[in-house]
Amino acid sequence: MNRTLKKLTLSASILSAILTMSQPVMAQTLTEAVETTLNSNPLILAESNRKLSTDQVIRQAESGYYPKADLNLGIGRERSDNPTTRTPPANDHRKWLTRGEAGITASQMLYDGFATKNSVDQSESQAEAAGYSVADTAESTSLNAIKVYLDVLRRQALLSLTEDNLVSHDRIFSQIKLRADSGVGNQADVDQSTGRVALAQANNNANIGNLNDAETTFLRVVGEQPESLVEPGEECCNSAPATLDDAIKIAYYQHPALRVVIAQHEAALAQQQGAHAPMQPRVDLELSTTANNNLDGSDGHNNDVQAMFRMRYNLLNGGADSAFIAETAYLSEQAKEQANLAKRQIEQDVRLAWNELQRQTDRLEYLQLRTTSTEKTRDAYQQQFNFGQRTLIDLLDTENEVLTARSDYTNAYYDRIYACYWLSETMGKLLETLELQAPAEAITVASPEPQ
Repeated sequence: MNRTLKKLTLSASILSAILTMSQPVMAQTLTEAVETTLNSNPLILAESNRKLSTDQVIRQAESGYYPKADLNLGIGRERSDNPTTRTPPANDHRKWLTRGEAGITASQMLYDGFATKNSVDQSESQAEAAGYSVADTAESTSLNAIKVYLDVLRRQALLSLTEDNLVSHDRIFSQIKLRADSGVGNQADVDQSTGRVALAQANNNANIGNLNDAETTFLRVVGEQPESLVEPGEECCNSAPATLDDAIKIAYYQHPALRVVIAQHEAALAQQQGAHAPMQPRVDLELSTTANNNLDGSDGHNNDVQAMFRMRYNLLNGGADSAFIAETAYLSEQAKEQANLAKRQIEQDVRLAWNELQRQTDRLEYLQLRTTSTEKTRDAYQQQFNFGQRTLIDLLDTENEVLTARSDYTNAYYDRIYACYWLSETMGKLLETLELQAPAEAITVASPEPQ
């Protein structure tokens, strides 16, 4: 691929015809537009916050390893009727006392069937998946930013072409009308050229509308109006792998979307392991002390201190635990197949981007030849007109042919540049190509290519 790309060079004359924009002092490059998108796009910011929330889930799961302490305080009136109150000499069947309770209990989990461990493993895998999801969203949103950036440049170039075409039509129309007014030409030529000028004006107005639409889409994606965009060039195409197999291998190795589903499968496996915990006993060390007053109709203090090992073992739960184990097994298989599906999708995307890049590269060479030929034809017709061998209508025809050729070339030119960036995105290395950092919440993939 690299050899093919290097063979394709764009002539300065064609580029100057397509891109007639002046270069202002303050210009926004494509990389700067993508960087702005990374810092402000709501999709990326939403995924970043989701990743931060999953980090807190890890802390929640890890709390199962640490001691817990509970404080219990209570005060109120209690009426007692029990053997203590009925014992002579009190013989009080309705004894009222102000009951006061104070107690503190500390417990430490010693064994819970590895429920806490598997919960931590599950939450860590979920957080990892969320991090790769941030990276994947950053890649896809950045590609969208590139698309709208290139589309604004495309629409600006097409508008410049139709403006030039309109100027040429006006000039030729003036010549035709002048000839008709002087009696050399005829009214039919004037009518025909009037229609051509009207069509050129309509095409120009349509391109003005298309440019406005492109700028509106740019604002939605990037978050600001396009100002003084700079032609990015074709350097991105030089980073394309040598073969399609190399591109697929890179995508398998580092595409964040694939890492997302792999992490989700690991989370499902941890959940499946944790589902067996209710089948195991739970052992806790509990330390407690109480300081109570006037309990159960007995006046005075009632204080206790305990240090206990407690085992709790559920013997019957109506089959719910077994059903949950089966459920998590199916969920694990589901996550596994989703990973396989993502792998197929990624390979398909790489192949589509590769084919698009090849197609546009091949087209561009022929469209460049076509543009050059139509321009030479127009120039030849102009010389032949000067010698009376061509009509002004012939000149209008060649102007439209040049417009069509240049427009097709412009579209193919930007389609090819987009395909280069698209191929990088399908491999999960778009930000790497742009030399930009993913958001801090993203789990970045190692950049070296697999061996």
